[in-house]
Amino acid sequence: MICIFAFTGLTWAQESVSNAELSRKLDLILGKVGGLEERVSKLETENKEVKQEVKQAKKTAEEAKSSSANLAIPANEEEKASFFQSLKNQIYSQEAKDSGPWAKEASWQQIKKNLTRVQVRRLLGNPHRVKLNNNPRIDQVYLYEGDLDADGKEDQGVVNFYRDRIVSFTSPF
Repeated sequence: MICIFAFTGLTWAQESVSNAELSRKLDLILGKVGGLEERVSKLETENKEVKQEVKQAKKTAEEAKSSSANLAIPANEEEKASFFQSLKNQIYSQEAKDSGPWAKEASWQQIKKNLTRVQVRRLLGNPHRVKLNNNPRIDQVYLYEGDLDADGKEDQGVVNFYRDRIVSFTSPF
């Protein structure tokens, strides 16, 4: 009987070890499944972001395509000349706008009488031309020139100085 009891105890001990080992393995599997779920969730989120970026890129490409369709060069010679003249005016206008702070209306709103030449250069940038004047009340003139509104006509800002101070000015706006 002792032998049967010992054999029964031995099998019972093996079953309890097996249950503990199974429990450990199950925990390990559950941990790995949890990690896989996190990775899948992260990939799904990244996939949504990529889809949004692709959608935005497609929209931008369609906008660029439609806007370039409007830039088709006309076949008629008169329309072609008008088209190129308009394009030229826009290029010169953009060039004038990019030439410095003088091309912004807000800069001209800060100009007032009695400012010095240095202050004017800080506000408007360097003048395009500087002229001396024969007028006894104006000794130097700063000229700022460019086509600001793409109409083909050059706009001009003028600042008149006497003894290093503004005595009068004309805004291009």
